[in-house]
Amino acid sequence: MVSTTLTFSTPAEENTYLKEQNQQLEALVETLQNTILKQQHQLEGLIKRLYGRSSEKLDPNQLLMQELILEVDKNTAPKAEDPLLETTTAVTAHVRNHHGRQKLPEHLKRVEHVLDVHEEKKVCGCGKKLVHIGDDITERLDYHPSSLLVNSYVRPKYACGDSRCDGCGVKQHPTPEGPIERCEADAGLLAYVITEKFEYHTPLYRIEEKLKREGVNISRQTMADWMYGCALALTPLYDLKRNKIFEHGIVGNDDTPVDMRDGPNKGIQTARMWATVGAENFKYALYNFTINRCKEGPLEFFKDYKGFFMSDAYAGYSGLGKPPTTEETTAHIVTHLACWAHARRYFLDAEKTSPRAATEVLVLIAKLYHVESDAKFLSPKDRHALRLKESRVLLDKIKNKLEEHLPGHLPQSPMRLAINYTLGLWKELNAYLQDGRLPIDNNLAENAIRPIALGRKNWLFVGSEKGGHTAAILMTFTATCRKNKINTWTYLKDVLQRIQSHPISRLEELLPDRWQKA
Repeated sequence: MVSTTLTFSTPAEENTYLKEQNQQLEALVETLQNTILKQQHQLEGLIKRLYGRSSEKLDPNQLLMQELILEVDKNTAPKAEDPLLETTTAVTAHVRNHHGRQKLPEHLKRVEHVLDVHEEKKVCGCGKKLVHIGDDITERLDYHPSSLLVNSYVRPKYACGDSRCDGCGVKQHPTPEGPIERCEADAGLLAYVITEKFEYHTPLYRIEEKLKREGVNISRQTMADWMYGCALALTPLYDLKRNKIFEHGIVGNDDTPVDMRDGPNKGIQTARMWATVGAENFKYALYNFTINRCKEGPLEFFKDYKGFFMSDAYAGYSGLGKPPTTEETTAHIVTHLACWAHARRYFLDAEKTSPRAATEVLVLIAKLYHVESDAKFLSPKDRHALRLKESRVLLDKIKNKLEEHLPGHLPQSPMRLAINYTLGLWKELNAYLQDGRLPIDNNLAENAIRPIALGRKNWLFVGSEKGGHTAAILMTFTATCRKNKINTWTYLKDVLQRIQSHPISRLEELLPDRWQKA
């Protein structure tokens, strides 16, 4: 081993060299510490995803128990002179729920079973016949398996009785139109398969097995063709629903990955399902399918939209509302809104490594949501006024707090990432103050994504691009029915029976909310 000895001409030169080496070692230690901190944060995040609670609800009263908040509030807290002084606490009045037997719904069919005593026992000990003085009724909820039936459409034919007459010919009622041409399934069975597949996430092979138990053999491929035919029949109604969402001018959008088996590339590839919520009171949920997450997907889908657009920070949305390149078209203006629930998650992640700073911000965000809770049942005008009065003050405090903490955290630390994310979207996070109808977060769109996340655990993947578009259209109707508390099977059965012959000028009557009112 060859050893090297450094020689220095002067002590000052040696000190300079040692100082440089010390600085390099300090920089290396800082880098390693940042790496350890980042990896520790990632590990904690993975452990939380596996074993932690999924709820993001925050209790401001629990946050107030943090040491920092106690220090802030200690000057305003009442001081008891006597340690044995009794204190009283006001408890909000509440109604206690008694868990008794619930009354069975009146609309259910009643099958009466008369349990009478034998005729020989209807005689008293004195010899006289007993008199009927009343009944006791005990009701129990029962279940009978769903049954299949065959609708046999009989069409009588009529002709003139005179053999020499050739004027009128044969008269007969036309064949009833179904949602799919030359399909052996009627609307009720089609509605059942759609509901099972896209609301209860039952794979087609399981539905195939259920039908076999009823003595009917229908392959999953045949049912997949039925679903495609139903999606084609419902496409005009799907397009009308999208137009209604766009007309309202407020949408929330989110996306989630789904596996696609037969795509342009070999093997399984990752496609995307996009969820959009909108219209009055966000009553409609609408889905769109793309084979990737490229920006062309949302830009094409929302090319004619103008209004408020709530989403996450995905860069692909940035092109929405940009002026067109050609002079023939007019510009569509889109105002972007950012989600406070997304911003809050960053500070929740930073709570472990920076508890004091993260808690300060989380308490202020919790107060923002407290304002929203107070404004929940107000009119949009009153909600807008309340936000300008209270939320704007809180937003200013949040920004000041973020700018105060910004220099004190390392660039790759969770707290610094949370601050950078929030300040980078500060304009979009404040945009909900413009209109009382606007939501503070994108939770409605995220809730619309949840059925897809639940469904892919059962059906695992979509078979093709055509299957993805079919699923998007049919899930649009099952999700909207569920959102508006409409019986999905009843709605789809009726609409599939009428969609082919319904006048296009009155198509709006078949939208779920309009159908429910009618």
